[in-house]
Amino acid sequence: MNAKLLPKLLLLPAGLAAVLGLSVWANLHHTPLEASSHREAPLIADDPVADNTDLYAFRDPNHADRIVVIANYIPFELPHGGPNYSTFGENVRYEVHVKNDGTKNGDDITYRFTFKRVNEDPTTFFNIRLGKQNLKTTYTCEKSTDGGQSFSTIVTNGVVAPNNIGPRSINSAVGLNEPSYTDLRLRTITAASGGGNEQVFCGPSDDPFFADLGAIFDLANLRPMNATDGLSRKNCHSIALSIPISTLQKNHQSVAAASSILDPNYVIGVWASASRPAMQTFSAATGAGASGDYVQVSRLGMPLTNEVINPIGSKDRWNALTPYTEDAQTDDYLSNPELGLYVDPRLYGNAIPQLAALDVQTRSLAGFPGLPADGFDFGNTRPGLYPLKGNSALNGTALADAAFGNYLLVAGKPRSVDIKPIFHTGVPNLAPYQLATGKPKGNPLAQGKPFINNFLPLGANASGNPGGDMLRLNMAVPATPRTLASGAPNPEFSNQGLLQAAVLGLTDPRFNTTTDIQNIPNMDGFPNGRRLEDAIDQIELKAVGGLVLAAIGLWYDDYTPASASPLTPRLLGEVTFTTGVEKNDTTIRADFPFVQTPWIGTGSASGPTNTLVVPDMMISTATTVDAGTYNNITIMKGGVATFNGPIVVNGTLTVQDGGVLSTRGTLATSCQAITGPGSFVLQAGGTLRVCDPAGIAATGSTGAIQLSGTRTFSADANYEYNGSEAQLSGPGLPSQVRSLTVNNGAGLTLNNGGVSIVQTLALTNGNLTTSTSQLLTLLSTKTAGTALVVNTNGVVSGPATMQRAINPAFNAGLGYRHYSSPVSNTTLNDLTNTPGFTPIYNTAYNTAGDSRGSVTPFPNVFAYDQARVMDPSNSVAAFDQGFFVPQPSDQMAVLTGYDLNISADALVDLTGTLNNGPVSRSVTSGTLPQSGWQFLGNPYPSPIDFSQTAGVVRTNVDDAVYVYQSTGQYVGQYRSYVRGVGNPLVAAMQGFFSKVSDKQTTGSFALNNAIRVTSFAPEPSFYRIAETRPLVQLQLQGAQLPLADETYVYFEQGASAGYDAKFDAYKLPSSSGLSVSSLIQGGELSINGLAPLSGLGASLTVPLNVAVPAAGTYSFNAASVLNFTAGTTKVFLLDTETGARVDLTTTPSYSFTAATRAMPGRFSLYFGPAAALATTSAALAQQVQVFPNPTRGSFTLVVPAGLGSSSATATLYNQLGQLVSQRTLPLTAAGATAQFDVSMLTPGVYTLQLAGSTAQVVKRVVVQ
Repeated sequence: MNAKLLPKLLLLPAGLAAVLGLSVWANLHHTPLEASSHREAPLIADDPVADNTDLYAFRDPNHADRIVVIANYIPFELPHGGPNYSTFGENVRYEVHVKNDGTKNGDDITYRFTFKRVNEDPTTFFNIRLGKQNLKTTYTCEKSTDGGQSFSTIVTNGVVAPNNIGPRSINSAVGLNEPSYTDLRLRTITAASGGGNEQVFCGPSDDPFFADLGAIFDLANLRPMNATDGLSRKNCHSIALSIPISTLQKNHQSVAAASSILDPNYVIGVWASASRPAMQTFSAATGAGASGDYVQVSRLGMPLTNEVINPIGSKDRWNALTPYTEDAQTDDYLSNPELGLYVDPRLYGNAIPQLAALDVQTRSLAGFPGLPADGFDFGNTRPGLYPLKGNSALNGTALADAAFGNYLLVAGKPRSVDIKPIFHTGVPNLAPYQLATGKPKGNPLAQGKPFINNFLPLGANASGNPGGDMLRLNMAVPATPRTLASGAPNPEFSNQGLLQAAVLGLTDPRFNTTTDIQNIPNMDGFPNGRRLEDAIDQIELKAVGGLVLAAIGLWYDDYTPASASPLTPRLLGEVTFTTGVEKNDTTIRADFPFVQTPWIGTGSASGPTNTLVVPDMMISTATTVDAGTYNNITIMKGGVATFNGPIVVNGTLTVQDGGVLSTRGTLATSCQAITGPGSFVLQAGGTLRVCDPAGIAATGSTGAIQLSGTRTFSADANYEYNGSEAQLSGPGLPSQVRSLTVNNGAGLTLNNGGVSIVQTLALTNGNLTTSTSQLLTLLSTKTAGTALVVNTNGVVSGPATMQRAINPAFNAGLGYRHYSSPVSNTTLNDLTNTPGFTPIYNTAYNTAGDSRGSVTPFPNVFAYDQARVMDPSNSVAAFDQGFFVPQPSDQMAVLTGYDLNISADALVDLTGTLNNGPVSRSVTSGTLPQSGWQFLGNPYPSPIDFSQTAGVVRTNVDDAVYVYQSTGQYVGQYRSYVRGVGNPLVAAMQGFFSKVSDKQTTGSFALNNAIRVTSFAPEPSFYRIAETRPLVQLQLQGAQLPLADETYVYFEQGASAGYDAKFDAYKLPSSSGLSVSSLIQGGELSINGLAPLSGLGASLTVPLNVAVPAAGTYSFNAASVLNFTAGTTKVFLLDTETGARVDLTTTPSYSFTAATRAMPGRFSLYFGPAAALATTSAALAQQVQVFPNPTRGSFTLVVPAGLGSSSATATLYNQLGQLVSQRTLPLTAAGATAQFDVSMLTPGVYTLQLAGSTAQVVKRVVVQ
């Protein structure tokens, strides 16, 4: 991998990109230089028994009140190295030192171990025989709490477990006759006396360190694709202490008393040492002798100090000193480390090619206002942050002269600001040593997110230097669990230690929205102490490369004020390292002493050092898979495997349904091919994330999967390309996939011959490039749905084909279907490519007038133009005049609908450039009742959702939309949506109608991506927010009809009894003959919004217009009756013919018999009290309905039951008061309805008088 990941992140806001950049860096588990304190100095290399190899200090993950300290000695122990196996030396004094109070000189606690060896059977050369052990080792542990002035014994005759020689020596009757070596080893754990409540273990262990030492010491000649762990199958000897926090804390307080998890009073410093007598004499007669004073010959605090910080000429002297007597020269080595020479191209940056990517900052923040023009230079001997010394901008920070500025800001010693405090004093919880979270761009000195406080300067040193090499740990920081409650590995535990805590503090929304102190996972990791799993060498080397500086906002040189993101090529170069050895060769124990059982002398460790036990892996959760060789890897449902380095598979790598494999590392920067003799299987439903620039191949040595066995890529799997540079799909990408995701700012180009997508093309970040020979096809099937495109941050560059199949549920044969084009550059001629459909463009239809129906051949492709409507009536015929036949060469206009009479078996596909982003269309309207209807269409390769109001902009256009549903060859009906009522979805490639608002002649209609559906479903599903308005959804159903018709009535403030463009939807004619609507003055509504009922006893009757295709039995179903006040407002369906009053709340279904096809006024919806509370003429007048009014031929009268007991008289008078017509209407419990023929009357205003036994009502009727 390289810095080509940059382009897709440059568009991010600077703060977010900074966060992502650190996330990329800190999750990588690779390092170019790994070696711990094994044979690190000339003299100690000849004295392995006294060689202190590693030191660990961490909070016990099982016991929150205890700290575990482990000091390892004796490097490179061979498990089979007998007969005199390695063990602790008799003439060595091993010590573990603890500092908890920087104001005092010397150690505050010292644990001293001395060992004694006994030969229980000197007559044999075997180490163990017949229950006896030669070189049997015991120990005494002493403790000092007064700086070493006095010691008290806390363990006497502690037992050191024998070496794990083999089963005959350990388990058999001729050996120790032990049932288990592990049990034998654990029995040697000893409880100390003296009141400190310590637990002590001394014995052999697996060496937990890991590194390709051979390559490292060959002038860093790294070999990440073929690395060998030089410490694999090697043992060491461990001194492990489990100590209560109250014993270590300077005031003996428990951790419960800490003021926060970064309480400075809980910081301790730990270091370990080994000493030998300066002189020892022996008696020729007895062998006993006298010893002189002990001289320290080895020590260890922070790992790597004496390995890569101190030059070889100073190593032996450094081993003889203590942290309290260190030479000032050590500070100089830390401030200008030798490794700094190899990470600065101005010096020797090209001398070690494998380190070339670790260039340190030399112009950090150059050009930012208020900072030095050339930025900050951290190359060896350069100024670093020293130019800021004494500046008032440092006030309140650790760099102020009044704080620690004189120690941290030193001329010509640039790394005194980061490397030196990490190693020598610990890091304080002060700016600038806080995460960049919350810091303004270009201001690393600002307060940020706290994540470390292990600051413990040595104020009592006689030299006045507060520095001293120790492993510093804040004991108040909680331990990060290694496992979840289920026992599965905790995906948040990371061997990146505090570096990973920094990532979470910058990227995780749990932590990056505040600068408060929070318990971030891995705050307990190195360099805040050291856990056995921590990749300390990686963290330290990256610190030399400047990543710690970057963490606090001192970004790399190629980050400028104009940069959109600090995630620059330089930063990415730092994070793309690997050596190929990323973890220990065995596990870590779950309990004290945590170091693992030593390797057995008769096992694989006694063979060649490159013999490996190749494991299997079953992954069912989010799991980071470190580099290595594996047999079988199976990623199960729920498993997300992130390959964080080179992976070799000998068996089969399988991604099951619901499993995810990412070949791009946790940091999205470690892109390594998967190699080996094994096979690869991506099953249906699995997901493969590909980072390789060459994509995937079915065979050969290119692409992300290079296994030499068979490779199976399912056509029903999900593929994501997430590389850092321009990618090819690779010839291995199947010609059909379930989904394809482009998550690469540099883009993806098809080169597999083209791809068909079943569900989703997600352009998350980056473009997909196609061509006529590498075509993208969005598939559609009758029942499985239609693929969609999600244009989050990318487009399809090049041609694409989108299909649209027809769901046959409501009409399995021929029928009118409304289409639209999702592409911008195709013509109607494209329809000729539809199998089974022959377009007929007979333009004679356009001039045939009323004889249109007899045109032969009858056309089957129509467009719509409201300007063609000439009929002044408000009729179906007038509406239909807008349809016309276009030319086959006409462009399929964007945002335009087309009407095709086509079979349900037809599969229409259109090819061109897919539409994306804002689209708009100007609209016009005439002045006739049926003028202004606009045949629009979904312009996108995805469904659209009109409930997403941010995605639609209308000018002088009603809010309602109308979608046609075919139920037969020439019949169907419209469904409506407005203001959250109805179905808001319009499928891809589907047309719909909308209408220019009344009294408007021009307008516009515009859509944008916010209206698009972004998740696939076989049938587009919609999710209404919880309805809070009073609402009735009434469906009309015929027994033999495939589709019900429906109408809505709801109540909302702002609506009125007339037509409201923002609240109502017209009732478009239903050619199926099945229709239900509510009647208003001058029209019918499919969705009727009304003003809320107000006042005690308020009521309202809404007349319904009901039509059926033929006489017979039908039913109403109240699909929804919502939010009406119980006990106050009832909802009744009234049937004036039968007198039925149906309470729709308790009886949602009502069956009835229709003797005629048209039944205007027979049914109505009543809203109000169960019994009428008002019988005044004014109250009843509101319930009397006359429609249409004005009228031309006839009108329908609806009379409420409250007008009389058995009948009412309806009398119609002209303007002269003359009686024109009179009828007696029998009243039922639901009232009455009647139709009046006024076709012979002179136009004018008439008076309709209704008289019943209880009241009289007068209405005005206008005849046109």
